[in-house]
Order: sequence, then structure tokens, then C-alpha cells
Amino acid sequence: MSTAKRKLHIDEHAVPGTVFLVDLFNTATNAPRSETEKDILLVPAPSDDPEDPLNWSSIRKWRAVSLVHLYTFVVAWSSAGVYSILVEISEATGLSVSQLNSGTGTMLLFFGWGCLLWQPWGLTYGRRGSYIVSLFLTAGISVWTAYSTSYSTWVTQRVLIGLFGAPIECLCEVSITDLYFNHQRGRQIGLYLLALSGGAYIAPLCNGFISQNMGWQWVMYWCAILSGATGILCFFFLEETMYYRETTFEATLDPDSVFNSSAPSETNASSSSFNEKSLANGTTTVPPVPDNTDDNILVTDFPERRSYLQSLALWKVIPERPNEFVRIIFRPFIVAAQLPIVLWSGCFQGVAVCAFSAMNATASVVFSSEPYNFKSSMVGLTYIAPTIGCSIGAIWGGEISDRFCIYLSRRNRGYREAEYRLWASIGLCIIPPSGMILWGVGTAHQVHWVGLVFGMGMLGFAMSTAGCIVIGYTIDSYKEISGETMMSLNIIRCTIAFGFGYAITPWIDRAGYQNGFIEMAFISLALYLTFIFFLFKGKQLRRNSASKYWKLVEHGIRSLQE
Repeated sequence: MSTAKRKLHIDEHAVPGTVFLVDLFNTATNAPRSETEKDILLVPAPSDDPEDPLNWSSIRKWRAVSLVHLYTFVVAWSSAGVYSILVEISEATGLSVSQLNSGTGTMLLFFGWGCLLWQPWGLTYGRRGSYIVSLFLTAGISVWTAYSTSYSTWVTQRVLIGLFGAPIECLCEVSITDLYFNHQRGRQIGLYLLALSGGAYIAPLCNGFISQNMGWQWVMYWCAILSGATGILCFFFLEETMYYRETTFEATLDPDSVFNSSAPSETNASSSSFNEKSLANGTTTVPPVPDNTDDNILVTDFPERRSYLQSLALWKVIPERPNEFVRIIFRPFIVAAQLPIVLWSGCFQGVAVCAFSAMNATASVVFSSEPYNFKSSMVGLTYIAPTIGCSIGAIWGGEISDRFCIYLSRRNRGYREAEYRLWASIGLCIIPPSGMILWGVGTAHQVHWVGLVFGMGMLGFAMSTAGCIVIGYTIDSYKEISGETMMSLNIIRCTIAFGFGYAITPWIDRAGYQNGFIEMAFISLALYLTFIFFLFKGKQLRRNSASKYWKLVEHGIRSLQE
């Protein structure tokens, strides 16, 4: 089978993140559409290649994405398995709870900075091998953790767990964009955040019983067993989703220029000049792909579908795609400096991770002490509440947010703006800060454990909701460099979580539970409220950064630094 692949054409006038999603009046007669809702266009448009992951059958897509979610769940389990048994580990090793928390804070730091290694590798050589190697390395470190004897050993083990498990923070989102269209991503990002948060919350629940009945070392052994078994499963059944397409961009005609101004007719696909005035006035378009002339097409044969044995290869090289492994390592810093939305998104999600860290750092101590005196198994059971909370948050920030974005797109003449996802932040401004106050005040006054557990559930809502919002918003805004933006976002988020991990214990010791958590609640509320600025000014920021963004897409980091 042969077909045509077109060369790269980018109009720097296009505002990234503004797409024509809903064809209300059937004007795009030849555009591919959703099978379930005929007025929704498929963005990005799939290629003619049946091996394009966007063209895979529903079963094939679900098998791939389910294994990615399983990978996320298992690595999150391995990283959070100690939270409900910190007191038991402290008694067995002689390390203080503060030292154990410091080690886990360092782990969070390397979950972010480890992306500088895993993400370039995954973007260059494929996602599949990165997941499988990560799982087996995580299994090995989990076994070693059972033999912790000193603070230096503990910190080293936590660092390696973070480094080897870093793909869960950045590469899984890229796999989702490989497989799903714009209007479908919210649901899958919600499921990803549910797997990430659920693994972090269900692990303490189960591991409390394991520690009580088998010893805390067996918590680590079971982490290794789960990681190894999942690695074997992924080796035999997880397909590679990396695919190289040259002409698909998620930006389209700016509705402001269509209905409120006149677009310059001379703008076309072959134009390489950049008109600053038209960009400032909102005249933004990605022009149609040029006609099939010899200068504009590359005729190639799509490869036949690989055999099962060929699909077991850990790595994949795409000859048409330039190897930018080294360049990608440095791009996150340029992206964060040049694209304010990415910088804000990392800080916004970092606040939610701090809420998660504050609860984990104190839950075992609070419930193991007077007046509760819970055993490790009962401490683990309290994590049912944040599991429920993060499930609700994943639905709120994922599926419901997707449907709301489509609703707003229909009201906006079919055009979807990336900022539509930010409306879900209203829930973050109410529920997590209230949960912090309930947890802190309840602990200080030793209220019934039901009240504290309810507060834990409210804090669980923050982790998945914030992740759905900022990951969806960032990918919607800058899909063409989603790998690099996810690296930037996660480095910022995990660095904030690392610093907070060192601050939480002294903060509580100084201010007490009541005042400390009230202070955290109002600080987090102030930071969550910044979504209002981006809700109304985000498009202007995207428009202002459009020329630099498209240069990065087309030429990489060298063009961005010109």
C-alpha cells in the first residue's frame, strides 16, 4: 500500500490550543469525524496508515492504554507503599519518622528530574521499552529496600525508586496523546490520574495488613512481585505507540479573526514569513495543506503490520524522524522560560502534591497515637477515603471536564479553547482547602476518626483533579511538544514537592496541627485562585508565544534561541 506523506508546513500565525472541534453547520465536508457524535471532528486528523495508533481498533487501543494505566498503578504502589507503616519502619530500623519523610521527599524530587533521562529516551526510541525496563528496575530496588539499615541507605533507595519510576510522571501522558483524539483525552487522563493516585492511596491500605501479618519487609517484597509480574505482562502484550506524522498540528482558524476581523488572503501554506501585526490582532490560521505537487509530497509505502515476534522489540527507531535525544534533554528549561502556561501548570499541580504529601507525612503518626491507637492495618484502611476522593476527582477533572469542553465549544461556534478545562478548578478552590482545615483542626482537637477520614477524602480529591486540569490544559495548548511540556511540568511539580517534604515536619512542630494546616489551606487557596487569571488571559498568552512555539516545533531549540 502506498500513499503520500507531506512535508512539514507551519503557519506561525496559528494560536496553539485553539481548534475547530465541533462542526455545527457541516462546513468541513471531508474532515474525519467521531463515530458516536457526527459533529465532532477528529483532532488531530489521523493518517491513512492503518498502523497509525489513532486508527487502531477500540480493543487494541484499550489494551495498550490499560497496560499503561496498570504500569502507572504499580509504580505508584511501589513508591507509596511505606506511608501507612512509617512508625513500624522507624521502630525496626531506628530511623526517625522525620528522616523517613525526608527520604520520600527526595524520591519525589527524582520522580521529576528523572524525566530528563526517560522522556528523551521514550520520545526517541519508544515508550514500550521504557516502561518495561522501569518496572524491572523498580522491582530490584523494592527488594533492596527491605534491607534498609541506615539513613544513607534509605535515601539512596528512595532516590533510585524515583529515578527508575520517573516515566509514570511524564511518558504515560504522551502514550495517551499517541492513541486518542483531542475530545477523548480527558477521560484517559482522568484514568491515568486515577491509577497514579489510586496506587498511591491503595498501597498504604493493603500494606498495613501485610506489615501487621507478615512484617514490614514483606511490604517491599510484594512491591517487587507486582512490579516484576507487570513487567512480564507488558513485555508480552504492550504494543509500541510511537508514530511519526509530519503534518498534523492542533491549531486552527481563530474564531476572532473569522467573525470579527478580516484575515489576510495572502496567507498560505507556503508562506514562511511572520506577520507580527496579524498575530497581535488575532488573525491566526493554519492554512490548508498544499496540492499534491512534486515539491510538496514524499511518496512512501507504509510498512506492513509487524509480526508478534517483531512487536516484542524493546526499542524502535523511526528513520524519517531526526534523533534529538540530546536536544530534548535541554528543552524543558527553554519551554518553561518561554511558555508561561507551562510554568504555572507545574506550580499549580505542585500545590496539590503538597496536600498529598502533608497527609501522608502525618497520617501514620496521628492514627498510631492517642486517642486512636490504630494498628498499621487500621491506618491502611483510612486510605479508602482518599482513594474515593481521587476517584471522584478523576471523574470531575476527566470525563465531566471533557463533556463541558464540548458544550462550551458548541456555544463558541464550534471552536474549542484550551482554557475551557480550567473551569473544573472551581472544585479545587473549595474541597481541598476545606479538607486541610478539617484534618488539621480535627487532629488538634482529637475529633472522632470519621471526621479525619472525611478530611483525607477531600485531600484525595486534589491530587487527581489538579493533575487532570493542568495536564489536559498543557497538552491542549501545546500538543506538538507535549513530551517536553510534560517534562517541564513534572520537574517543577516534583521540585516543589521535594522542598515541601523537608518543610512539613518543622512546620507542624512550630505551628501545631491546627494552625499549620490552616496556614496551608489558605496558601493553597490563594494559589488555586490563580486559575482565574489564566481562564481569561490564557489565550492571550498562547497568542503572544505563538511564534516562539511554532519555531520550537519546526526547528527545535536552535530556532527558539535565535
